[in-house]
Amino acid sequence: MRYVESDILHLLKVGDEQCMRMIFKDYYRALCVYALKYLATVEDAEDVVQNVLIAFWENRKGSAFEGSLRAYLFGAVTKASFKFLERNGQIVFRDIEERADHFFEEMTYDEEELKAIKDRLYREIELLPENARKVFNAIVLEGMTYKEVAERLNVSVNTVKTHYSHALKKLRERLGDLFVVALLCL
Repeated sequence: MRYVESDILHLLKVGDEQCMRMIFKDYYRALCVYALKYLATVEDAEDVVQNVLIAFWENRKGSAFEGSLRAYLFGAVTKASFKFLERNGQIVFRDIEERADHFFEEMTYDEEELKAIKDRLYREIELLPENARKVFNAIVLEGMTYKEVAERLNVSVNTVKTHYSHALKKLRERLGDLFVVALLCL
């Protein structure tokens, strides 16, 4: 279930922590996948996204928020990813950051286009190797944790992370820029 952005922003304005649960449910996975455009590991992406969400709550609770929440969060993850790379001595290209900021502001698709993108994502998921597909479906579509997936498949958490990273890499390669859009459609 996706939440209405205005409801989330109202709860933020009144300082209700429920808005963070709603943001987490609606955006966390897509933000992590998006961060992987810049970062090398799932763990780094999760750390960056968690830090962005915590900072968002701490800096914005009890105040009105103007603009698109989605655009703000993806832009914040982009900037946080670049800062993470800089802190770790990795090269950052600033023009990529500027393009990423505009990508989500300009992203407009009608329902028919979104359905086609979603259908393509499902087709690409079916082409994944069996274990990668099972892990991806469990984490993204069912909302399971790494630990829950590991228990279900009777494998280690590290094996789950490896299959998940492989699935994300393959889907990113096959779908390109549409990958994040497709995940937002789910």
